[in-house]
Amino acid sequence: MLILALSVRPSFAQDSLFLRFVHAVALNHHIADLSWNSIPNARQYTLYRHFPNQSGFGAVATLPDTHFVDTLHRVICADTVRYFVRLSDTSAVLSTDTVGIFFQDDVPTAPCSLRLCSVDTALGQIRLSWYPSPDTDVMGYYICIGSPCRDFDTVWGRLNTSYLCPPEFTASENSFRILAFDSCYQASPLTPYYHNPLLSLSAAPCSRQLRFDWNRYINMPDSVSSYRLHYRLLPDTHWHTHVFPPAGPFSLDTLVANLATDGVTAYLSVHSASDTLRALSALATLHFDYGDTAAYARILTADFDPTLPAVQLSFDIDLSFPGPFCTLLRAKGNDPSFTPLATLPLPVSSYIDMDIHRSAGRYIYRLDVPDLCQQRIVSSDTVSVILPESEPPAAYFPNIIRYGDPECGRFCPQYVSALTADYHLEIYTRWGERIFHTQNLSDCWDGTNVSGQPLPQGVYLYYVHCRHADGVSKYYRGTITLIH
Repeated sequence: MLILALSVRPSFAQDSLFLRFVHAVALNHHIADLSWNSIPNARQYTLYRHFPNQSGFGAVATLPDTHFVDTLHRVICADTVRYFVRLSDTSAVLSTDTVGIFFQDDVPTAPCSLRLCSVDTALGQIRLSWYPSPDTDVMGYYICIGSPCRDFDTVWGRLNTSYLCPPEFTASENSFRILAFDSCYQASPLTPYYHNPLLSLSAAPCSRQLRFDWNRYINMPDSVSSYRLHYRLLPDTHWHTHVFPPAGPFSLDTLVANLATDGVTAYLSVHSASDTLRALSALATLHFDYGDTAAYARILTADFDPTLPAVQLSFDIDLSFPGPFCTLLRAKGNDPSFTPLATLPLPVSSYIDMDIHRSAGRYIYRLDVPDLCQQRIVSSDTVSVILPESEPPAAYFPNIIRYGDPECGRFCPQYVSALTADYHLEIYTRWGERIFHTQNLSDCWDGTNVSGQPLPQGVYLYYVHCRHADGVSKYYRGTITLIH
């Protein structure tokens, strides 16, 4: 510590009526030692002092003797403090000449110590806190960032030991250092580096393997006791917590098996050994990347065609979506559960559902378009088709004949309504050989081939095309069993 002081030792006359300083020296950077000569019969002396920034002298003390140690309760930064002594209790008013004492504050400012580097959860910004410098002359603190450190901001006041960083410093790991400065703007040594807790989440595209990573935290005053990872699977509101020792590990891999999970929100808390301090990371959120999804999927029409019978559907699916396929699902009757009906390659605009039974009453359709990862699905609205009640059959066909039986040995279709002349009846073997053909309504098949020879018993196929009197064409087909 270097102390600059001015010692004044004037040459005094022996005349006792002259008041003079005999000793004026700075003992250190804020204490002055002053002495003056004694005047006979004097009962008290008044010492006056003038600081550099004052407009005049002010009384410091009234003393019965000729010595005083002045302790300055403010810092003088490389400047002079002036003094004089006055005696006013005798018949003569005596005063010393003024004397100046030069003070130089070369005492280094005591450093502050780290407390916490955390995220203010209400604001989502990094907040620094530290313990104040023990020096009473501290005017404030410099906040430095980066390595090497550069000035970043100033906090005024010795007991103002908290600083809220701007929002841009929460996105990554930042390095902070703090130094105190006194009224002479002398700086203390820098603190060690602060590193805010930083948590990152990652997952490969189309993967539900989630990875948490965080940094080592070294700023806890009484050491770190544990790292605690808190996360919840969206849209669930339940938080899961994993506790890790101070030595790590500093990462966690976990597989998210629930396909309904859209993403993850997490934060890290670092706890002190006494568990009285807690540093928090910023809240981190990751939404799983499932690739592109269709912007829309619609079933435009769903119409029942009784002549087939079938339901004809038309679709409108986002043409910009590059997905490979979509799925048409169906529910029937009063059963609300959908089952896949068909997987259709994209692009597709229509489909005919031939598996229709009037007894079902109604069919409900939905179109699902999965994303490229086949994790999320864009669904159309449901469309219902009400089937009309079944019409009474327009014709009756025997399903079995016995060869040679006079009562049931002929295949003769019976038509409910009258037919026009536009009539065809054909019988085929199972191998596609036509064995009977007629355009005459009165002709029946008796179980023989075109040569009149009896055919072996077995199953044969019939096809009928006819036109009813109302002009409606009908097609019938089925099987007939021939027995002997």
